[in-house]
Amino acid sequence: MRKFFQDLSQKIQLRRMSGYSVSELWPNPAAGRLPVLSDFAKQQLVLCKELAKPSHQPDAVDLEAFMSISDRFPIPFGTDAGRVKSQPVERRPHIRQQIASAYPIIHEQVLFLYMNFLEHKLKFGNPKELSVYKNLTLPEFVQRLLEKRCVYFVGMLDDFMLLDGTHGYGGFEQTGTMNESAPLELKNVLSYDEIKLSALLYASTHSEFINDGSRTNAGRVEQDKSRIETNGIIMGLIGSRFGRSNVMECEDILITREQNTANRGYGYSGSAENRVQDYRRLWRQFYEEPKDFRYNDVQADGKRFIQLKHDIKFDKQVMGKRFAISFDTLLLEAEARAASAGKPAYIHVVGIGLGVWKVSDQQEEIFLATFEQRLRALSAKLTHIGVVHFSWFHLDKWGGLFDGACIEEPAHPQGGIQVRISVRNPADKLKEPMLPIVTYAWDGNALPGNEFWSKSLDSSSDPAAACSTLIAELLNAHINKDYMSGNNLHIASMQHGVLHISDYAEKLLNDVAARDL
Repeated sequence: MRKFFQDLSQKIQLRRMSGYSVSELWPNPAAGRLPVLSDFAKQQLVLCKELAKPSHQPDAVDLEAFMSISDRFPIPFGTDAGRVKSQPVERRPHIRQQIASAYPIIHEQVLFLYMNFLEHKLKFGNPKELSVYKNLTLPEFVQRLLEKRCVYFVGMLDDFMLLDGTHGYGGFEQTGTMNESAPLELKNVLSYDEIKLSALLYASTHSEFINDGSRTNAGRVEQDKSRIETNGIIMGLIGSRFGRSNVMECEDILITREQNTANRGYGYSGSAENRVQDYRRLWRQFYEEPKDFRYNDVQADGKRFIQLKHDIKFDKQVMGKRFAISFDTLLLEAEARAASAGKPAYIHVVGIGLGVWKVSDQQEEIFLATFEQRLRALSAKLTHIGVVHFSWFHLDKWGGLFDGACIEEPAHPQGGIQVRISVRNPADKLKEPMLPIVTYAWDGNALPGNEFWSKSLDSSSDPAAACSTLIAELLNAHINKDYMSGNNLHIASMQHGVLHISDYAEKLLNDVAARDL
């Protein structure tokens, strides 16, 4: 009874502090609802079910061929310290295993979003779009999201470099329209519609840790290995990007006079009559919101909606849902990796989307409130997660999260998941034998490392990760071709855990067939 009132008190406190109702679970792991699949989606899943999985045996990895592909990569590396060829020869058997452990991963809700997006483009796409999407399968679409991204993509001006070395600023709003121009054509690069989808596609691998991963490590090789964890999991997550108006998460979370109009498809519910209405339907269905809003529909009440500068309103509820997709994917992936390794996970959490992309100080509050919600919602499925450590946050307490807290769970071997909030480096030595799960803030339109490729090695956690691990090669679809590929897509499922897309497709088709009997 005491625990019940403690939990209730924490929920009330969260509502008072953030206005975000933790009682409204989304996604709800207990709901058990199967999606309604269109004929198009079923056809896509049948194709996914037939995919052959790459071998995860280290002997299947030709290390010499891998290093040769890396040497032919057209863009110079920010530093060679994190390349396979620079690692001690005695580590090569382990590195083969690490190469074979890499894969792209999405939440199951994102899988349905991707299929709906492809169907939307087939119905409403212009000739430029149809030339790309007409016969595209789901794995091929994921491959496109991995391969057609820029080398780096930085700042509010969209400073970019392409794989052929072309450099420029902006212009991606026109990509995929009939007004697009070289080199930013849909056949070569991602449109902003796709960058938004790519921001929900994450990457995970085992890797060497060559230093502590600090922001300023710049590829320094740690000589005293007793000071660091020398290997673990590194996972790229992507936060919401509010740097450009009327694109990406701005479309769903910000309410502005310019953006939230009938001409842009806002304010409708039910079936769509045209392209812009159907595009908004796509995202309403993803977030399971009954409608989205025109500007005058919304009052900044300080609860769900808050007022920002320049007549911009901010939807905290949808912001929480966007965070939830990232956190679920991380937690389910950490659970799977730790269970496979046979030791508990120590998750190093960084504040994705809470740096230069942030538009409200309340985003950190929503981040922590949502993370606690997802920990509690999934706790019975997270019995291999030992510690979640929030590092470099401004807040040292929010709701039931504080340094030394425990997310209690009867099924957990230690009674629950321990919480830490303090400043630490990603690969600092742990006090107990655990599996480090290190997250870093990636970008939906850049290769792993982002600014790393412009030699800006200490500008964010993205290049810092590329300077301290092997992700510039292992999570690079142009180099680790067999494993960082659409054909090796993994799905994070609240019911089934983490599965290869072929296994997930088979389970889903069987479940839907049984329901529809």
